[in-house]
Amino acid sequence: MGSDELEDVSPVSGRVLTALTPLLGRHTARRALVMVCKRAQKDVHTLAPEDLPIAYRTLRPMLRTLIGKEVTVRVLSDLGAPNAGDSIA
Repeated sequence: MGSDELEDVSPVSGRVLTALTPLLGRHTARRALVMVCKRAQKDVHTLAPEDLPIAYRTLRPMLRTLIGKEVTVRVLSDLGAPNAGDSIA
C-alpha cells in the first residue's frame, strides 16, 4: 500500500489508519490494516462497517501486546467496538 493509496481507502479503512497511526507509526498501522483486510477477505478500498467486528478481533491481541490494555480498550472503543474492555486480560 503506497502513500498515494491512503487517499483511496474506504471510510472504515481510513478510520482504522487514523486511530492506529499515531500509536503505531505509519508503516505498522498500514500492516495492521492489511492484516484486517486479509481476515475480512477485502481490500483497503472495500472494507466496510460490517467488517468492523473482524477488525476488533484481529487488532485486539496485537494492540494489547504493543500498546497495553488501557490504550487498546480506548482505541477499540474509538473504533466503535462494543464492550471493548471485555476479554482483555
